Amino acid sequence: MEIALKLGGLFLGVLLRTWLPFIRKIKQGKIRQFDKKYLRQAAGSAAIAVIATLLLIPQYESEIIVVGDFVSGIRVFSTAFVFGFGANTLVNELLEWRGEKNG
Repeated sequence: MEIALKLGGLFLGVLLRTWLPFIRKIKQGKIRQFDKKYLRQAAGSAAIAVIATLLLIPQYESEIIVVGDFVSGIRVFSTAFVFGFGANTLVNELLEWRGEKNG
């Protein structure tokens, strides 16, 4: 169950970080359709975030995980969500610095 919370939070963070700018740009009329580069960025972000999540969260397990505790589950999910969201932001910023526009 713990790994499902970690991965679920992680992928939701990456998904939201990918879709929110896309939806905003669609509404602004800057883009008309989904570009596959968003999927590549999301996949790269997910890979970085999975590594970070699986390496770093176990360091805090003694403080976070208590079997059957709902609040502990929310903490794990939220931490993984932030890792996913942050990793996607990092990838997007690195691409901006490199000169590749996102949309």
